[in-house]
Amino acid sequence: MAKKRGMSSEHASSVKISGHQNEHDFAQLIGGHVNPSDHQDKRDVIDSQLEPHSVKGGSYWQIFLYSRNRIVNNTMFKGIGNIKKIMLRCIDSYPDNFEDYQNDKLASKIRLQEPMRFLREELSNENILCAFLDKGLFDGGNAKYLSIFLGETKAHINDKVFHVFHKNDVINSLIKNISVNNSKAKNKNQTDDQKVVFFSNLVGKNGKNIGEIEDRHDSAQHYREIKFRLHAEPTYSILNQSIETRKRLCRQLVIYGKAGKTFKPNIKS
Repeated sequence: MAKKRGMSSEHASSVKISGHQNEHDFAQLIGGHVNPSDHQDKRDVIDSQLEPHSVKGGSYWQIFLYSRNRIVNNTMFKGIGNIKKIMLRCIDSYPDNFEDYQNDKLASKIRLQEPMRFLREELSNENILCAFLDKGLFDGGNAKYLSIFLGETKAHINDKVFHVFHKNDVINSLIKNISVNNSKAKNKNQTDDQKVVFFSNLVGKNGKNIGEIEDRHDSAQHYREIKFRLHAEPTYSILNQSIETRKRLCRQLVIYGKAGKTFKPNIKS
């Protein structure tokens, strides 16, 4: 059976719509409002204190999906080690034309191995990983909180529970509880070192894949792009287990760690 890659445009549209619904539901719950921007700055919802939240839901979170031009022109990775240069090398491992890649996939995979190893080495530096996560998850401070909904995205607002974390707690918890590796082939049709993979170091979750950085090359439309995504459940598990203090402000809202001291929602009764 062929390996399923990516998602259809219909599925992607459904996920996007569900995400917007989660943002509206969270904003209504805390007495805030949905940010009317295009959300590329991670400020999905603005609370009653005018503080921004990045709102995540679903089984995985796409942190970014960047084309070559966007990496070249965007200042997102400026000053974070050699991340920008290495990611461009990853993308440039593939020929300009999608059909040329289709005609010789193995050549691209072999070229990709070295820059993916370099990317893993770069992100193994704690300071660089910290800055990378800050930029990716919070756009370098544009969002103050990570607010997570775990469950069916189509659920009614009354059945949703949101978990709110301060950005500093999120980054510190991930830094302390993940390891950075390259992917390894699991069968003869796969090739080593095609991704950077993040694994949980938590007891009981040791070795659990929580996310990856990879090149997207599954279609002519999505080709020579680099993607970073996190898997919701194991990422939430790290935050939930490593941040001890929490407050349940109401049935639908749980506040963790530093967020308990700074986040003051205007809960609608």
